[in-house]
Amino acid sequence: MNTATPTPKRSSWLSNAALGRWLFGLGVGLGVLLFVGGLVVFSVWVEDRHPNDDAKRALLPGAQRAVTKPIVDALSRQIERYARRRAEALYMHTGLTLEETIARFLDERVDLAERRIYAYRLARVGSPECIAALLKVFQTAPAEHKAFMAQLIGSTGNPAAKEWLLPLLNDADERVVMAAVRGLSAIGGADVSALIAGILSDQQRPDPVRIQAALGLGDVGTPMARDALVEAFNMAPPREVATQILSSLGKFPFPTVADTFAEYLAEPETPPAMRVVATESLAFSTKEAVPFLLGLAGADADTDVRASAAWAISAQVDDQHLGQTLTGLAEQETEAYVRRRLYEALLPQTDIPAERLLPMIEAEDDVAARVAGFNALGRAAGLRPGSAVAAAFDQQIVPELLQIATSENSLNIQMRAVFALRRAQTEAAQGALAAIARSAQPQVAIVAQNGLWTQN
Repeated sequence: MNTATPTPKRSSWLSNAALGRWLFGLGVGLGVLLFVGGLVVFSVWVEDRHPNDDAKRALLPGAQRAVTKPIVDALSRQIERYARRRAEALYMHTGLTLEETIARFLDERVDLAERRIYAYRLARVGSPECIAALLKVFQTAPAEHKAFMAQLIGSTGNPAAKEWLLPLLNDADERVVMAAVRGLSAIGGADVSALIAGILSDQQRPDPVRIQAALGLGDVGTPMARDALVEAFNMAPPREVATQILSSLGKFPFPTVADTFAEYLAEPETPPAMRVVATESLAFSTKEAVPFLLGLAGADADTDVRASAAWAISAQVDDQHLGQTLTGLAEQETEAYVRRRLYEALLPQTDIPAERLLPMIEAEDDVAARVAGFNALGRAAGLRPGSAVAAAFDQQIVPELLQIATSENSLNIQMRAVFALRRAQTEAAQGALAAIARSAQPQVAIVAQNGLWTQN
């Protein structure tokens, strides 16, 4: 009589079913991760190439505002939080408990230069015990240590720190005042903006303090801060202060400062050097500044202003469809220095018309302009591998770049020649980089070696 039971088979079946469910769940989980990762990558790519707020470039503005833009914003916030945590690690993760940190901060047997870094952690935590310890040391510290701690305290962003920093704006030591301005600027707020604006407008204050006030208002970045900068600028401050005011105004959205820059640059009495400062200040403004800068680069009577406008455009990496326009400006430009800057402005572009550029660059006599043009062509070759542009780069340009990088040119020119080869990413360019790595001076050889696809 057969007495075997079905239990083992059933157990095996249950085990297989559980494994199947586990594998199915794993597959679903991996699928979700791949979908989310792909959506994030796709969103970043779309917002980079086709920003939703650009009517000419956006693919589906409404859908992008609803889907890709929030994803990119959320990713940016996470990156900012991560960067802040890494920056805080030096001050927050000291290997000491909070109680040990307070005790060490108060220990006068330890050099204040060693214990002053704990001011960040105490201000960041902000408990009554931390504040008591902080104020005990902070209020009696020598000026150089008080200045160091004031900036650290403000960088925590703790609004309560205003109470400790505001009295320092009238300190007798210039270093302490400037540190307080830096710290308060990091915290921000309408009250802070008003006080810093008062410092900027106070002609009795030393110029370094006023310069720091202008820098601080640029960091605050509010409309109130902008208005204070414009008002102070209209009071004809000393040149060094005016320079920083312009630099700070250049950080604001261009439509909000366009009139100030346009009027200042158009004013016949504006010194040429300050026109250059004003132009270069727009390098870090918003993309709406590009048409204004293109107008300066193409039509201003001052060579230095045209060159500065081209340089400022090169920093505007959000607009990557200016290749044809910049090439047109280079074709009409009579000064090699300005053409060089225009070639450099082509590097972030994705629509570089290499066929138009090649004969113009080949005709350049100035080696700096020539190498700058070769970099633009290298960028074009890298964007279009296997194209006629890449072939022309290999045949006509690579040998010259090899010669420039290994002969008696300035280190700057040699380095730029190497970067042109690295941008091209062609077989011939790689061969030239290998040759440079073997024979050029050490600094140049290292950069060439780092550009090889396979490094020894």
